[in-house]
Amino acid sequence: MQLSVPFDSIVCPTDFSDCSTNALRWAVWLAHTAHKPLRLLHSVHVDMPAYVTPDIRTQILEQWAVVRRDAEQHLQTWAQPHLPEGLEVHYEISDAPPVEAVIASAHRDNSWVVMGTHGRTGWRQVWMGSVTTRTIEQAKVPVLAIPPDRQLC
Repeated sequence: MQLSVPFDSIVCPTDFSDCSTNALRWAVWLAHTAHKPLRLLHSVHVDMPAYVTPDIRTQILEQWAVVRRDAEQHLQTWAQPHLPEGLEVHYEISDAPPVEAVIASAHRDNSWVVMGTHGRTGWRQVWMGSVTTRTIEQAKVPVLAIPPDRQLC
């Protein structure tokens, strides 16, 4: 018997940290249990300074193509040990800032987001910001924030 679930896929953004690995385990479990695809996302955003000349801009964009390719290969290698046989997995590299990338990916279809949180509080969170907090605040889909100490069996 297959569960009737209120989502079409799971989006799991990563920064390749231990917190992201923990969230990946939860996302895999949820996608596998619900028989839904898992979409792994990594943002490689860099702002282009206004003073960059057209020639330098072209060189940067050429190098950026290499960065994107390498990021996708790293994403696949990083995730592979945690993926069960038969799970449908899609890999996505975005040029957008992390929060925008997560929200755009999740809003593309009826997705839930499963992402880790580093567990920062107080001034550390204010100073460093929180991609997870801003995603929760801005997303129009459910976001499951997995704290670093919540391990899946």
